[in-house]
Amino acid sequence: MKDIASREHKTSNNKLGHGFLSSKPERLGTVGEATYMFDKKACCIIALMVSLLVPVTASAQGSRNIELIVPFPAGGVTDLVARILSERLSKDLDQTIVVINRDGAGGTIGATATAVAAPDGVTLGFSAMGVITGRPHLRSDLRYNVNSFDYICQVAITPTVIVVSPESPYRSLKDLFDQARQTPDKLTYGHPGHGSIPHLQMLDLSSRAGVTLTSVPFRGDAPARTALIGKHIDIQMSGDAGGIGNMRALAIIARERTPSLPDVPTTNELGFGEGFATPFGLYAPKGVPAAALTRLRKACADTVASQSFRAAMTKSGQTVDYFDGPEFAARMEQVSRLVGDLVEKMPALKN
Repeated sequence: MKDIASREHKTSNNKLGHGFLSSKPERLGTVGEATYMFDKKACCIIALMVSLLVPVTASAQGSRNIELIVPFPAGGVTDLVARILSERLSKDLDQTIVVINRDGAGGTIGATATAVAAPDGVTLGFSAMGVITGRPHLRSDLRYNVNSFDYICQVAITPTVIVVSPESPYRSLKDLFDQARQTPDKLTYGHPGHGSIPHLQMLDLSSRAGVTLTSVPFRGDAPARTALIGKHIDIQMSGDAGGIGNMRALAIIARERTPSLPDVPTTNELGFGEGFATPFGLYAPKGVPAAALTRLRKACADTVASQSFRAAMTKSGQTVDYFDGPEFAARMEQVSRLVGDLVEKMPALKN
């Protein structure tokens, strides 16, 4: 798929412009006896050559590789979904997509890199959206907020699973909370960064349950899983419902059970409410040209509708949940307001 650009060449009425495009030959300069003159015919040829070059330049830009910045490390659920999406999306766009993991600082390094990039349609971001809807409420020094991006599409949501190791003495959420009441602040839970959706979910859940746990932030889902396996933390708030392996899932923060873990109860069933899910989406720096943004949104819609994408997502334990660009933007603003309200109730969250 190639973009075609055109330009309208206009003449100027100023003295230099009028002379250059005049029907009469104009003397522009002499060297010795040789006189260099441009007549109307020569100017038309030059203008034609320039106009022919413009579509080539625009087309070449459309064929540039897309850099897809993922603000979390390779091997985590965000990286997994990004690679599933990019494999099919590159075919629909007829462009190579290079996934670049720019992790660190709870995802804000990669999100910032996307926000400040040139809005040329070839630098995009993909992430669990808590990095955009949550982090700016916690840090006043960030160079972005929910309004700093052009939203292309939401592609999925993932429920957060409360996971413990196979050797853990806790076999249910009730067991876990009973212990937490007896030993406040002793039990530790890992999550993909301060202010991430899983972090806020556990704060909300523990508040409802009347318990206090100790938060341990990681760079993403994969490092937290490693820490759980190594028994460095007691609990993991995992976004990878399809990849928990032999870990023990105590509950899912969701309204309904997920097909990949049909025997695991939801927090809604257990009386703690459905919480809020983690959406995954594709976005760009604010200011992408309308034609390029439309092209990206259409390609994303085609990708998400494809059977190959949906099959890969189901296999990975993720739930396809598509929203187009304007709907996605509205949802991000809504979630951002909800998170902002939660942070106001818990001022200790701010750092």
